[in-house]
Amino acid sequence: MKTLFLSILLSAALAQAAPEPGFTSLFDGKSLNGWKQVDKHGEGYGAKDGVLFCAKGGGGRLFTEKEYSDFIFKFEFKLEDGSNNGLGIRSPLQGDPAYVAIALQILHDNSSKYAGKLRPAQYHGSIYDVLPAERGALKKPGEWNEQEVTCKGRNITVVHNGKTIIDADVNKVTDPAKIMKHPGLFRDRGHIGFLGHNDYLEFRNIRIKELPSTEKEN
Repeated sequence: MKTLFLSILLSAALAQAAPEPGFTSLFDGKSLNGWKQVDKHGEGYGAKDGVLFCAKGGGGRLFTEKEYSDFIFKFEFKLEDGSNNGLGIRSPLQGDPAYVAIALQILHDNSSKYAGKLRPAQYHGSIYDVLPAERGALKKPGEWNEQEVTCKGRNITVVHNGKTIIDADVNKVTDPAKIMKHPGLFRDRGHIGFLGHNDYLEFRNIRIKELPSTEKEN
């Protein structure tokens, strides 16, 4: 009876971890196969017990080896108090993704650590220093968050714990200063990566669905 119960639990866990139809898993739960560390700090990133983690006092950037154009990218993450990371999309391997690509904030923004220190487009989910995200969907430290990022041409949509917090057409960014400072907003293709800031946090269930490219439409 006990063996049967454990078998049922294992089957349920495997089913939960399996990517949805059309999605490809980007993390095998035990290694960084398929990923490339850039500008590694301290211990950088690692894998253990089914999670990908950014080490405390370490980090740097961890990019997919493959490049992507249009896609739906899903992942889960768990923060500690004050954790700061980011998600770079359509990024080159060199340069700061906040400027040479599109960087979405991954941040425990309601920590006392950041009280009164954040600009509107620095809160969680925002396109860094360009477009602010809606607030209120972030869970407490120690709880798992679910996030879905869809890139289709110049349209970027971020759904966080079931709430749409960004739905933007970057072609509508018209501020000359922002365009000059963030030329990567208009890249059509690149790597996807986690952008560490020396804080510990964990990721799991990382998967992607590639979409038909709209590069020629923009």
